[in-house]
Amino acid sequence: MCKSSKSSHVLPITTTVGVARVLPSGKVYRQIFDDEINLVHALGRARSKITQHKVLPGKIPLVRDLEKRASYGFLSERQQMWIEAMPNDQLTENPVQYKEAMTLAHVKAKESESVIAAREVRGLADVIVPEKRTSNIVARIYENKKLCYEEIVAQFRQELASIGKEMEECYVKPGKLLLTQLQESDEAFESYFHASENDVTLISYTIEDFEKMWAFFFQDTQQRRQWIRELDDALRQAEVYRAERITFVLSKYTKMLEDTAYHLSSDVHRFVHKEAMMINQAILANRKAISKLFLNLMEADLQRDSFYRYQLEERKEIWKAVQKKHIVSSFREFMESERIQNPSSVNVEVESMLEDQRSLAQKRNEHLLSLGSLLPLKHTKAEINEWYEALVELNKRIDTHNVQSMMRIRLQYEKVCQECLEKLQECKQNLIDLKICTPKEAEKIVNPNFYQLIGKLQLQFEIKIDKMDADLEHLVKISEINCRHLYQYFQDVLAIFDFHQQKLSQQDNNLQKALNDCRVKHENMNKVRALVPVWGWVRLSGRKHCKLLLLFFCKHYRIWILGIALERTSRDQVSCPPFSFLRSFRSNLKNSLEDADRCLPCSLPFLKDAKRTKLF
Repeated sequence: MCKSSKSSHVLPITTTVGVARVLPSGKVYRQIFDDEINLVHALGRARSKITQHKVLPGKIPLVRDLEKRASYGFLSERQQMWIEAMPNDQLTENPVQYKEAMTLAHVKAKESESVIAAREVRGLADVIVPEKRTSNIVARIYENKKLCYEEIVAQFRQELASIGKEMEECYVKPGKLLLTQLQESDEAFESYFHASENDVTLISYTIEDFEKMWAFFFQDTQQRRQWIRELDDALRQAEVYRAERITFVLSKYTKMLEDTAYHLSSDVHRFVHKEAMMINQAILANRKAISKLFLNLMEADLQRDSFYRYQLEERKEIWKAVQKKHIVSSFREFMESERIQNPSSVNVEVESMLEDQRSLAQKRNEHLLSLGSLLPLKHTKAEINEWYEALVELNKRIDTHNVQSMMRIRLQYEKVCQECLEKLQECKQNLIDLKICTPKEAEKIVNPNFYQLIGKLQLQFEIKIDKMDADLEHLVKISEINCRHLYQYFQDVLAIFDFHQQKLSQQDNNLQKALNDCRVKHENMNKVRALVPVWGWVRLSGRKHCKLLLLFFCKHYRIWILGIALERTSRDQVSCPPFSFLRSFRSNLKNSLEDADRCLPCSLPFLKDAKRTKLF
């Protein structure tokens, strides 16, 4: 028994026995055998009597008289007697009491044979009267052994109680230590967790901070569970140690009880087994309580773990939402900033383009005015073509400059859009680096919001560029048309002047011919007339410079001034044929120039200057 209890730490279980009897040492086994034989014989006789007089339960054996019964009809004689009797008749049997008696007899008749046998056995004598002797030594030995037995049993129970008190400290101390450790752990984590709860915005937090919180929480949870396991191990070790001590006590007191010889060894073992069974029940209850305590502690720790895990997950989701909102709002602010909506680089390019346009336009204006400052008669067709080619070259330079400037402006706008795309990728990478979301989720956040803003900005830039391109193209077309019209105008003017130049040359030739004819005639007349009076007349008249003026103005195509001088010189000489021809030549030239003036528009400056000189 001791070896088996030490191996399993569970004490053996015994069954109860009947009342102890004291018999003389001579005929103990013979009397027990005879009693058992007598018990079997008595039980057999009792059962045989029952089988011989077996009666149906609840019935009285009667002999039926069929002829007499038929005279009463359907009722029996007893029932007929009940009907005919008077109420409260003492001589007549009470049917209610009869029914109750029959019911009770029926219930008793339903008892099984085992119940009847057990009742008969309990009715047998339980005490065998010992054989009387003249000496009472047996009684005194019996009383002495009884006292020793009871004293040993009392010591046994007292030692078990002392073991329980001594082992109580082994249970209380680890429990108090665990409570202290759990309380300190709760306070440390609460202070650490509430520090993050005070920061509502969570902008300053990063995913590393949450990972640190997770690591701290995981480490704290593992430490708490390790403490719970240590408590469970300590309690189980205490149970093992108590079982070993109880096993030792049981072994010791079993030997002591056997030495008292108050009971047989089998009875002693039965008693010890009974006590061991109760101790085993207590040990099993303690182990069940320890397991239940471990289960409750782990369950409470799991509930705490799930609660704080949910809190941390909620804080993390709030942080993710705040970070997403912050990144989206920062990108919107970036897109709505003045640096993106009105890029300074574009403004610099526009100012540079305008400055260059002003300088080129100034050069073109100077080139245009260079033709207007000269008289039309001094220009040739080659000079006009050269002047027009220079003007076209200036227009090309202006157009090329505009195209290059627009390319630079477009490039600056593209740089701004590229900067926006880089900012978009930066925001997307921030979402991934901060572990706010996965790459697919980042795409879902970026695509509908950020690309739409960039598309609107790009469309706005394209509208501006298209408008500037359209305005510049319109300006180039207008400038080209104006320059072409101006060139055509000068071509027409030169054609008219060439035509009049030819006419003037023809009339000049005619004038020279007429003058030659007049000179010849005058010479002939002078030969006929006396030359002296004529030259005297000239000297007397004071007009000695008339011939020189005539030759000078005829040489420089100013015939109309000669006519005026001749008219002022002498009214008498106007009737001379050469002078009449000069007047007709002057009038024809004036009419030709007036016709040219009416044919051509007077918008050019050299025509206005010609009118202001009043050469005609």
